[in-house]
Amino acid sequence: MSTPERLVELNCTCGTPHWEIDCDFRGMGGEEEPYDARTYTCPACGREGSGFTVLQKSPPEFFLQPHHMYPMAQAKFDKWVQVFREHFPDHPRLGDLGGRWRPAKPRWWQFWKR
Repeated sequence: MSTPERLVELNCTCGTPHWEIDCDFRGMGGEEEPYDARTYTCPACGREGSGFTVLQKSPPEFFLQPHHMYPMAQAKFDKWVQVFREHFPDHPRLGDLGGRWRPAKPRWWQFWKR
């Protein structure tokens, strides 16, 4: 079993950053492979290989929403949706935005609303 997918901004040795969707840990039964040892392809220079540096990652709960154990503030969710939409505009997950894919509010929210 792997950890949840997340958005990962990687920097190539050419100095150009790009975004991938990947997991911190890809699955049981194998050795953990750090991001800089994984093979990626740079869309700017075309280099394929390892050595990419992680610049930033979305929260691990981003793609799990709505999940009441891992709620997410609307503003934080919106920030990462903007990044996702900008770099993956044709991803089918965007079709669920606002419906099946939305941030979960903390459980206390239901009591506070009353």
